[in-house]
Amino acid sequence: KDLDFLSIDIIDSTRMKQGEEKATIDHDFKEYKLMADKIISRHKALKSAWTPDGVMICFSDVEDALNAGKDVIRSLDNFNRHVKAIKKDFRVRCGVNSGFVYCDESMPMEAMSDRVIDIAGHMQKYAQANSIFVSKSIVGLLQDRSGFAPAGREVDGLDAAVWKDTA
Repeated sequence: KDLDFLSIDIIDSTRMKQGEEKATIDHDFKEYKLMADKIISRHKALKSAWTPDGVMICFSDVEDALNAGKDVIRSLDNFNRHVKAIKKDFRVRCGVNSGFVYCDESMPMEAMSDRVIDIAGHMQKYAQANSIFVSKSIVGLLQDRSGFAPAGREVDGLDAAVWKDTA
């Protein structure tokens, strides 16, 4: 199947937790996950796999994957101002990749392994705070290319583009 993957990572999550009460940390990270899960669901995610500070999500449409990432980033300002209680703000970086992956509907996300998925994770690792890295070739297929610019680097042999919220 042709599938689309969004990787989201909370930047510096270990440092965010230093000097904070465990109950407050637990609350804030659960609330972040609830917020992100609502957004992911609204954008028709097929499946996802969470780690303590990140998530890999599978979509059937690249626009849905990118819009989910954009909405998580755009939701952080409100989340940081009105929901979280720890001192440091939540900041994320995202990566998106698309391609043909062998899988069946019943396979959980954490059981899937493919270079396409790996590249989404690698794109995320190069993204800066509250931005999305994606290959320029994917950007060329989008209806809405606003906010994208050349990233000035290659990731796994792909010229990368970066999206940052301009609002």
